[in-house]
Amino acid sequence: MMANKKQNDFESAIERLEKITDLLEDGEATLEESIKLYTEGLDLANLCNKKLIEAEKKIKKICEKNGILSEVEMEAGEE
Repeated sequence: MMANKKQNDFESAIERLEKITDLLEDGEATLEESIKLYTEGLDLANLCNKKLIEAEKKIKKICEKNGILSEVEMEAGEE
């Protein structure tokens, strides 16, 4: 099992989450190891969710209004 290294960025957290998923699906971890992996996975999933929410808030749509470019916050689900 990998060391419990703090994942601060989205990509590292996703990578570790995928490894945890593989380890749990493999079924060779003990019950205690599985619980630790599952708990770590939940923490990483929450971190990823937080990062995605933060990114969504930062995404802006540029639109032209009266000949002037302005930034408009994107609404949830808007493309």
